[in-house]
Amino acid sequence: MNNLCRFMEVTRRICGSLDIDEALFDVFSYLKNELPLDAIFITIYEYEKKQAKVIAMAFDQGYFFIDEFFPLSYEAWEAIKSWLQKSKSGTVPWIRDHTHPINQEILKTISKGVVFNPIDVKEFCSITCALKIKKTIIGNLTFAAIGTGHYNESHARIIQEINEPFAIALSNALRYLDLKRENKALKNDERKLYSHEMIGTRTGLRKVTSLIESVADTDAPVLLLGETGTGKEVVANGIHSLSSRRNRPFVRLNCGAIPESLMDAELFGHEKGAFTGAYETSIGRFERADKGTLFLDEIGELPLNAQIKLLRVLQSGEYERIGGGKTLMADVRIIAATHRNLEDMIKAGKFRLDLWYRLNLFPVEIPPLRERMEDIKELVYYFINKKAMEMNLNIITKVDDEAWDKLMAYDWPGNVRELQNVIEREIILARGKPLRFDSFSCMRKDNRVSDERDIQKSSLFLNDIIADHISYALKFSGGKIAGKDGAAAILGIHPNTLRSKMAKLGIKYKKVDFF
Repeated sequence: MNNLCRFMEVTRRICGSLDIDEALFDVFSYLKNELPLDAIFITIYEYEKKQAKVIAMAFDQGYFFIDEFFPLSYEAWEAIKSWLQKSKSGTVPWIRDHTHPINQEILKTISKGVVFNPIDVKEFCSITCALKIKKTIIGNLTFAAIGTGHYNESHARIIQEINEPFAIALSNALRYLDLKRENKALKNDERKLYSHEMIGTRTGLRKVTSLIESVADTDAPVLLLGETGTGKEVVANGIHSLSSRRNRPFVRLNCGAIPESLMDAELFGHEKGAFTGAYETSIGRFERADKGTLFLDEIGELPLNAQIKLLRVLQSGEYERIGGGKTLMADVRIIAATHRNLEDMIKAGKFRLDLWYRLNLFPVEIPPLRERMEDIKELVYYFINKKAMEMNLNIITKVDDEAWDKLMAYDWPGNVRELQNVIEREIILARGKPLRFDSFSCMRKDNRVSDERDIQKSSLFLNDIIADHISYALKFSGGKIAGKDGAAAILGIHPNTLRSKMAKLGIKYKKVDFF
């Protein structure tokens, strides 16, 4: 075929759509009649991370947009560096067979199904050409054929002739993708899909989502109710993100983590010299949250004296720093949260009724994980991706099909926080293999009946129940109290608070192998 005709046809097809995977398939359908071809794919090399990102791929069965990374061996990366250096000064096609380190890495990826479904390919050859815009390499075009020895210099000339429209198409597609991401972020804000950590807005948290979207634009105080680990802080952050205060501070305070003697200073600040150790003037959480939102977690742990002062701020908007005579005004939206039953605390004289009236204007009950099991799968994949990024893992972790039964059969007393901890541990143990949760040994839903029978024989004293729950958390954490995977984090309380409760209840512990 005339070279000019081929160039024009390839240009028309690859630049015919901003969806680069669709355009790539259109070109594949045309070129497979011109040269040996079983697949075309476009990649980008990440120099700092020594890995490749497959952008799109087309083959006989179809096409798809991938946009995923896979790691490269040292040998493959050294070969790439050498070739890229040559490609800077001119277009240098690179013919490789299945024994080349790069193709070996691709074969591993294909066989493991890391980027796409596993394909049984033992040998293939390829020819690659750098895609450049103004002498800058922005990606790579690769033709691949199953078997060996299919490509020669005549094919090298073809890929040289047509690489320019591919480079233009890739450049446009990358810009288009960036624009789509920006537009999606804006639309998410407009449609109030507020937090990327809010999993289940259309399923298990559908009712919560509706309530949040109703109250977010107001300045009304919100009281979040739910068990420990259900994600109350995520919901609070979501309310703030949807409010008119979204560009102002979101300040957090765990009321159970601050000693009673320091609570006033923490909330309202103090003047220099107000008490021993007050060497400098310090602003409190209310001042930090000015024009923004103050999230008071574990509001049930707030001392009665501090409850009185908080009530005054909610009623009049006025407060003073400790040791100061100047009245300050608080322009702050309050979101409070607790896992405690505040009405029972009111009857016991541990929580003020008038403060409860103020905070309970708009209560939102967050369901425990066991009541929103339809969100398990989405939560699992969210935490896998999150933890993989935090741990700098290059391999995309999957979940073994049989493992889902184990996750769905568990009650999750520690809720979403417990699920997150379990996922993190399994990722570490799996070392890139699919997560099987073989070491996940927990109480199952099937055991509920026997548990309900046994409870009649056991103690129902509150302290005994609390002690049992703390002991379970310690067992789950392997005896670790503090830290992100410690018992205190599982229980949603400060480590010092947990140690105090353990001393009070006579709970002794030692590190054990729970799994």
